[in-house]
Amino acid sequence: MKQDIAAKRTVEYAQSPNSQEDRKVPYYAKEDLHWDMELVLVRHGTTLWNKERRYLGHSDIGLLPGAEQELKPLQEELQGQSFARIYCSDLMRCRQTLQIIVPESELTSGGSLSIMSPMMEPRLRELHFGEWDGKTYDMLKDVSLYRAWIDEPQRITPPGGESWTDFVNRLRKFLDSLYEWRVAMEVRPMDLTAGPLSVLVVTHGGVIRQLACMLIPGHDFWSLNPKPGEAFRIQLRLAGPHNYIAEMLPH
Repeated sequence: MKQDIAAKRTVEYAQSPNSQEDRKVPYYAKEDLHWDMELVLVRHGTTLWNKERRYLGHSDIGLLPGAEQELKPLQEELQGQSFARIYCSDLMRCRQTLQIIVPESELTSGGSLSIMSPMMEPRLRELHFGEWDGKTYDMLKDVSLYRAWIDEPQRITPPGGESWTDFVNRLRKFLDSLYEWRVAMEVRPMDLTAGPLSVLVVTHGGVIRQLACMLIPGHDFWSLNPKPGEAFRIQLRLAGPHNYIAEMLPH
């Protein structure tokens, strides 16, 4: 229980970083109900450190044995779906998850990919916990800097780790890259009768929480609780850099 409380307090500061300026939406975007894109956000399968409730950031460990069975429902859900792009955190647990949910045979046959091969994306990594990676709450609870980080994570950075500002900025840059890619695809007309482009993103729990926090009005970091192998779908209207209209599809 103490660890659950500590883990929650660790990320309670993660309110949506979008400023009021970022949230301004041009008139034309409000009037256009066409969705440009559907993000399918997938959390990787279970690792040993997840099971042991250790902080797991940039440490590169793989999935537990039996991952195929754990991820089978998601693999069946995605089977046959076409993705305009597939992005994956470059860490092993995400790459292994992608290999299971979208097998190589489907990629090579075009069954789940229509434009290009999956892209390994370091910007989709979990927050880097530095020296605290692999540690549990009980191991750290008497460390004064750790307790200060729990209370003020925006001000404190884990030793050898990543500041929250840097974490948010790299996710913002990833979202901006989606906008730039979509704008570059002028060869595809904005056909209001066509469905949005689907983009698969295989990443980490904290990344999914924060992306939803940045995109969905009213969401905070704790609005979602991504379980290993779980998918969330967000529809996007790309109004400009840092400027999105978004809607979470029923889960």
